[in-house]
Amino acid sequence: MLIILFCIVPFWVKLIEKSTGLSIIETANYESNAAALQLNEKLRKKSFITKIDERPNNNKDLCSITCSYKSISDLSQAERYPVASEITDNNNRRHMIDPPKDGKISLVCCETTAGYLSIAVHHNWAPLGAQRFIEMVRNSYFSTKVALMRCVQNFICQFGIAGDPSVNKHYRNFQDDPNWLPEGPKHRKNEVGVKRFAKGYFAYAGAGKNSRSTQFIVALGDNERLGGGSPWEVPWGEVVGAESYETLAKIYTGYGEKGPTQGLLNREGSSPEVMKKFPHLDYMTCCVVVDESEA
Repeated sequence: MLIILFCIVPFWVKLIEKSTGLSIIETANYESNAAALQLNEKLRKKSFITKIDERPNNNKDLCSITCSYKSISDLSQAERYPVASEITDNNNRRHMIDPPKDGKISLVCCETTAGYLSIAVHHNWAPLGAQRFIEMVRNSYFSTKVALMRCVQNFICQFGIAGDPSVNKHYRNFQDDPNWLPEGPKHRKNEVGVKRFAKGYFAYAGAGKNSRSTQFIVALGDNERLGGGSPWEVPWGEVVGAESYETLAKIYTGYGEKGPTQGLLNREGSSPEVMKKFPHLDYMTCCVVVDESEA
């Protein structure tokens, strides 16, 4: 009987360590409530990511999208036709100036390990930037498990390097769009205190003229410096809906500027080694276009 037990116990130890990514001693040490919550979160994300990895990668609708916004008609007037205002809209947000009006809108639902994001892509805000993002969505780019690699509380979250490094080479830099936000230090805020780059705006990350490619930023808070002259920071869309703002608040920002480097992700993508080194990192795991409107 003792021999059987000695044979079985090591087997279960190895099984637990393999399934959790933790040693059996590390698992046993999670005794306080705070530590238990961290363990639960680690297991939740690992389980979620494993589930994503098992999906087929040949269908633009491969993920079971369940965003609360399912059509353009679900958008409020302020979300479909945003304007500058002294009072907040239904997303508790104000725009500094009127964004470009009319034009095509694509409603995109993105799945992340922090929750769901509904994104209103306004093609006339930045036609080339919007076109590239929609192209990436339709090509299932985000189903490669894209790391939310640089997320700073109340500032921005940067992401966009494919979880499969071989995918990045298919996308080259493209031309800048004209900036519709007022530029320069004098326009960081307007007369009623509204900051230039509103919470929930999406733009590209870049490093010079015509440097936009596949990396993005989303504002986690209103910011007065972004969009003030850097050509890549022209907004092309925005987060819409209470569900999406709840997701923004849940994105892990504990790594801040010390998350995985671009060099590491370009070499390894969202590898098991990256996940082990940054166990709390969130990921964008799928995006689909759920509806479009020309006006």
